[in-house]
Amino acid sequence: MKEHQLNVRVRYSETDQMGVVYHGNYLPYFEIGRVEWLRNQGISYKSMEESGVAL
Repeated sequence: MKEHQLNVRVRYSETDQMGVVYHGNYLPYFEIGRVEWLRNQGISYKSMEESGVAL
């Protein structure tokens, strides 16, 4: 698998009073990473759906 790095800014509303990210917010971060990795590879959701790949 090809390596890809992406910086995602954690918003204040995604943390508790101690500055720790709430665990439920990690899944959207993973989705952002997945979409950006696909985009970097030249693959779009639309092309995958047209190929019959269920996302």
